[in-house]
Amino acid sequence: KGGYYIRVKRNTRLEEPILACLFLSTRGIQAPHNIVVVEEGAEAVVTTGCTIAPENVGVHIGISEFYVGERAKLTFVMVHSWNHVSHVRPRTAVVVGDEGYYLNYYANLSRVRTLQTYPEVKLGTRARAGVYSVILGLGRASIDYGGAVYLDGDEASAEVVSKALAREEARVVTRGRLHARGRGSKGHLECRGLMLSEKAYMLAVPELSSDTLDATLTHEASIGRLAEEEVNYLVSKGFKRDEAVSLLVKGFISVEENVFPPKVRGIISSVEKLVVEKSF
Repeated sequence: KGGYYIRVKRNTRLEEPILACLFLSTRGIQAPHNIVVVEEGAEAVVTTGCTIAPENVGVHIGISEFYVGERAKLTFVMVHSWNHVSHVRPRTAVVVGDEGYYLNYYANLSRVRTLQTYPEVKLGTRARAGVYSVILGLGRASIDYGGAVYLDGDEASAEVVSKALAREEARVVTRGRLHARGRGSKGHLECRGLMLSEKAYMLAVPELSSDTLDATLTHEASIGRLAEEEVNYLVSKGFKRDEAVSLLVKGFISVEENVFPPKVRGIISSVEKLVVEKSF
């Protein structure tokens, strides 16, 4: 029930971002169906925020479909801020036409109880995708986040970068998959986790697969903690310990902002600041 429908007509380039917000104001299940269509040669930025009233127990099951036409570009930013008794199950599918470009940034900023999502992207010939996420696990959260990109067309390319923080008793699983089907396709997958407490748990599951000999797929996966020598180095330079830790956490979660349109970079900077603040 509900949701939003956005259509950007052929060869239309929007100067300002489109903003959508989903708010769960009553106890129960929210199941919106969202559709975004960016037609051939068009370009748009869509930013969304999803949240819940602090006192409510709720389930969010958002079904989202994205269609990016030939030579079109869609930048999609989604920021989630739930409460500690929310259960969140987004379901997302993306189809990108030949020479199209899909750029995605997702952030979870809250003490969600459970979060499970696995968006899938299919790329046409010479199509591109950049999928970036910052996941914050707090309290007793159980988070299973990931995504897959299928490089179906020849010379398709993708970068998938997931960065997760786990504190208190949070359990965080990050998954990523790249599957090459087209000749000359290229992809890089990165799953990185940072442990901020002894009782937290993290698991990184990177997957690479190919149906063609002519593909180049790489991955990097890591789970670790803040290096004490790096903290001590910053303290020796005059920073307080909390300031030093904040700098290191911000460096960990930062993405290359030049990848995003100028009017999105401020949103990403604000998100990163909030993630650092909520990490302590």
